[in-house]
Amino acid sequence: MVKFQIFKFRFPVFFCFCLLIIPSCSHARQVTLPLTLDYKLLSSLLVKNVFTGRGNSYTAEENSCTRVKISDPVYSAEGKNLRLEMRLAVDFGSPVGEKCFLPMKWNGYITFLQRPVFHGKDFTLSFETVDSKLYSLEHKPAALAGLVWKFIRSSVYPRLDRVRINLTPPVVNLKDFLRPLFPHLSTQVTDRMLDSLRGGRVIVQKSGLLAELLSEVESVYEPVGEDRPLTPAEIEDLVGLWETWDVFLVQLVTAIAGYSTTDSEHQVLMDVLLSARYEFSTALAGRSVGRDFVRIQFLNAWKRLAPIFRKQLYSGGEKNDLGYLAFFTAADALEVFDKMGPTIGIEISRQGLLRLARMLDSKVGKLRYVPDVDSRLRNLLELPQLQERNQPLPEEPGIDLDDMKNEPLSFFRNMFVTPASAGSLPGFKEILKWKVPKKNIEKYVLRVRKVLDGAIGQLLAREQISESLHGAFREMINAMAWQESCLRQFVVKNRKLIYLLSYNRSSVGIMQVNERVWRGLYDRGRLRWDIRYNALAGCEIADLYLRKYVLAGQKKPALDKDLMVRTVYAMYNGGPGQYKKFLAREKKKRHFRSDLLFAEKLGWVRSGKWQNLSRCLLGG
Repeated sequence: MVKFQIFKFRFPVFFCFCLLIIPSCSHARQVTLPLTLDYKLLSSLLVKNVFTGRGNSYTAEENSCTRVKISDPVYSAEGKNLRLEMRLAVDFGSPVGEKCFLPMKWNGYITFLQRPVFHGKDFTLSFETVDSKLYSLEHKPAALAGLVWKFIRSSVYPRLDRVRINLTPPVVNLKDFLRPLFPHLSTQVTDRMLDSLRGGRVIVQKSGLLAELLSEVESVYEPVGEDRPLTPAEIEDLVGLWETWDVFLVQLVTAIAGYSTTDSEHQVLMDVLLSARYEFSTALAGRSVGRDFVRIQFLNAWKRLAPIFRKQLYSGGEKNDLGYLAFFTAADALEVFDKMGPTIGIEISRQGLLRLARMLDSKVGKLRYVPDVDSRLRNLLELPQLQERNQPLPEEPGIDLDDMKNEPLSFFRNMFVTPASAGSLPGFKEILKWKVPKKNIEKYVLRVRKVLDGAIGQLLAREQISESLHGAFREMINAMAWQESCLRQFVVKNRKLIYLLSYNRSSVGIMQVNERVWRGLYDRGRLRWDIRYNALAGCEIADLYLRKYVLAGQKKPALDKDLMVRTVYAMYNGGPGQYKKFLAREKKKRHFRSDLLFAEKLGWVRSGKWQNLSRCLLGG
């Protein structure tokens, strides 16, 4: 969780909660959950309550000649009070028949200093006006005649003093989200905690208005035996939970990306998504996924996304203001409880993630983890849209080589009986062409190199990489394909031709594209069965890391081409987090084995030692 300024404001050392002695339970803590109203959000809620006229305005009329119009409210902080500034337009005169006698017009601004009051029982927010001032259109102090000012006070002041903002909806959503977070606590304990929720102080801060929600929480969970290894069934459940989290994260980052984000903010969105996916894929392969993996990933992602999210969502007059407030409050509450330690035993569930998703968009159904290409993700990574068919994957695990003369009908039917298009899977005979032969390896290598050259040419034609780097890019892609797959898209297993699958069953094909990391960005069927498609995907991924990370993050002196290429491969192999880690390894000369093996392949490509491919191709 990002430590906003709201958390620095007169809270105790242990984050915003303290011990409270309660006669009925000596193990209870009073916890403060922050409900933070960004000033753009607060202004938006005021508009919905008061400024319902055209152009976010409110008009009060005394007669046909006398009216006051206020519009465009903007909240900010001024000391311990709220400062509310509005445009003010005054028409004043005395009606004489159908005309106005001594008409007067005045345009400027009016500001109110207000003291916010949070009503603890019904969760409503009201405002008491303590002072007001007039300013000209040039924001210089101004004054109006007594009668005019008297009319303004009688028509505007009461209207603003009667404003009530009902925060019950986000509080109810918060309770619904919190309830399943505590599976280790009894239902009675959880109900007591939620029933004790009430309003506390309301504090004006520079970043927003903080309304405290207070609750008593009993620390009764004893985390015994939590260090034992997960069972296969528990791992399966955890994978399902992470997949739901991944779908939610996609919803979150693509929603933010739909706004006018800066280049650096856009980079954070990409980095958060890819890093979370790489981390899980790596942890799952290494059997190091723990029970708290999703919760930790959620909190780490939220630390980076929250400032961008808060900045963007209220900039467009959103209709779901209270839904966003509920989401922020729930995410903030999760960090508060997380910092209380293991005696609370919080867990994020699939249902909890779905509740969060529906706070952002009430139309969300299920968070379904599907392999289909998502145009929003292609846009996020600034990749061109492709003609994807999202065809169902074949039921057959491979092509039976004992039946090569008679095309396997079930395999053929499932994969290839589709109208010809740019998004179709390759034909049966095309796939068989990429079976590694037992003889004439040289011809096979030349054919595969032509495929790689075609993919590289297609990528370079987009003119996103400087021409001075074209040669290095070609060498890099060839070395990657050599290192990742020994230039193979397919292998033979049990007399069946099947796509090359990594040892941890996560990455496929000639460029070993990780299906979990790149879910939604590429068609899974084509990654598996179309060598040209797989090669282009690998080129796009390498290009992304080259341009968005290595070139964008360079400081003088710039990396030489050799170091640049090896850095890209480290990221291709291990994700965005490897950018700084690889450069640190390079500095200390403490490389991973994969770093050294890729450097070896890169040297062979540069010196044209393609004959060395026979070492890994024979028997393929």
